[in-house]
Formats: sequence, structure tokens, C-alpha cells
Amino acid sequence: MKRSPASLMIFALACAAGVSGASAQQNAFYKGKTVEILVGFSPGGGYDAYARALSSVIGKHIPGNPTIVVRNMTGAGSLRLALYLSSAAPKDGTSFGIFDNGLMIAPLLKPDTVKFDASKLGWIGSTAKDTQVCMVWGGTGVKNVQEMKTRETAFGVTGLDDIRYMSTAMLRSVGGARIKITPGYPGSTDIRLAIERGEIEGVCDSWQSVKSTKSDWITDKKVNFVVQMTATPIKDLPDVPTITSFAENASVRAALDLLVAPGEAGRSFAAPPDVPADRLDMLRRAFDESVKDKEFLETTAKGRLEVDPMKGEEIASFLRRVYSASPENVALARKLVE
Repeated sequence: MKRSPASLMIFALACAAGVSGASAQQNAFYKGKTVEILVGFSPGGGYDAYARALSSVIGKHIPGNPTIVVRNMTGAGSLRLALYLSSAAPKDGTSFGIFDNGLMIAPLLKPDTVKFDASKLGWIGSTAKDTQVCMVWGGTGVKNVQEMKTRETAFGVTGLDDIRYMSTAMLRSVGGARIKITPGYPGSTDIRLAIERGEIEGVCDSWQSVKSTKSDWITDKKVNFVVQMTATPIKDLPDVPTITSFAENASVRAALDLLVAPGEAGRSFAAPPDVPADRLDMLRRAFDESVKDKEFLETTAKGRLEVDPMKGEEIASFLRRVYSASPENVALARKLVE
């Protein structure tokens, strides 16, 4: 039936009113509320720095302009936070967080002990990539992996499922380095202090974070970089070998590619599963605007934090591919970090 111009006008106005009403409801939900950004590590490290930089601007980009607070929830290399987000955190869009990116694939490697599915979380976005680099304190005299085969070194990690542990285990199993692993540190800041105090001698840590929070280690050559956990060398470390260069065959190379994959997603923020789709979209769009915000870029530049954003939808797609890896590839990867 053909509609009259008047009825079409009424229909258009009704649709516009519906859209306007939905927008008002979205604004009304966050208005007057508090949104918490949870950090799985202690204050002072790279994860904490990115979270606090984001917290300073994202509130003005979320409809309704909620109050933003940052809370540190440490434990088990940030596994405590990952489990909290996946099961107990509010699913209404008022809570999201950032945890060790190694935990993105830990459920594949340790399904009996790491009981959550990272691909089911509501991924909001990533502020930057996160390439792990293994380093040894310069005072030890150890300069490369070859020398680590003849002398045991003590490395610190936060937990037995985080990216530091996986990187250290890869260096041990694929590179042949003799390493004693000491777990239990709350975060990067604590590990770095332990190295400077002589409690331990090395760590596999984020290159981006070391550049921003411990630049004197680089400029004053206080540490020796022995291997980088990536397939493509960092432009700043062209002479440091990649872990994939130690692969003895194509199968090991494929397993290593899986293990270093979380570095691409890097410093990623995730909401619990089942957050209403419209609110997850609001958080994603607010994140996208925040990483372009002048204040955010000034804060990160001042803190020497790299910004190389990745959208939440891209992280979700990336994790779906990772979780579809063949059983054989996963089994070999698991063996390399046991």
C-alpha cells in the first residue's frame, strides 16, 4: 500500500524519536556512574601507566561522562584479574581491565589450571604492541644466549602463566639457556628492583615498557639484551637474535609463532563476557577516540609510552584465529613452555 507524504513524515519522525530515545537511554545509563579500570599488576609498570593515561581521557568520550577510577588487582601474574573479569566482574559495562597478554593464550596451554576463555571476553582495544625482550644484568658479564648455556642465571617472573614466564621458558627450551625461574613478584617494578638489588639477574620483559620506565638500563648499558620474542626484529635491536631464529624445524617455528602472538595484541583492555552489545560498542568507540585524544597523546609522550592502537574488533578476530590453532601446534607450544 502506497503511503501518503503525511504518513511518511510521521513515520520518519517516529524513527527519529526512537533513535533519539535510544541515545538518551545510553547517556542516562553512564550518567552519574563510576567506571573502574582494573590493572593486574602493581603501580609503576607499563600496564599501570597505560591504564592511568587512558583513565584521564576516556570518561569524556563515554556517553554520560561517568567518573573513571583505576584500581590495581594483583595476584598470580594478573591471572587473578583475568579470572575475575571472566566470571565475577559486573557485566553492565562499568568495569573493564588490563592483564598480562600472555594470559590470552594460557588457557590453550594449561586448560586444567587456567580456566577461562580469553576469546569470550569483550575486547575494547589495545594501546600498543608489546614485544618481550630477554635481558641479563650487565654486571654478570653474560652477553648472549651462548654464554647462558654455560652459566646458570636467575630470572624473575610474576606468575607461572604470564608472558614473562612463557618467554623465559622458551629461552630455556629452545635457546638452551640455563635459567632458574623465580616466580611471585607483583609486577615489573618489583622485578626490576630485585635485579638492581642483585636478588635475581635477568628478566624477559616488555621492550616498550623498559624504554619508557627504565630508559637508563638502555642508555647506560646496564643490561645486555640476549633475545627478542618475535619473528620480526625490533628496529631498535637489529643485532639481537629473535627466538624464532633458534627453531630447529618448521613445526617448532609454527609453535613459537603461536607463543609470541600475544605481543601483537599487546596492552589490551577487556570487559567481562556478555556486556550488552550497545555498551561494549560505546566503550570501544570511546577507546578509539581516547587514543587519538591530544591529552592522552601528551601524557603517553611525556611517559615515553609508545602508542600503536588496535581496535577491539581486531583483537577479538585475532583471538578467534589463535584459538582455532591445530591441536598439534598447541601441543608442541605447550611442551616448549612446560
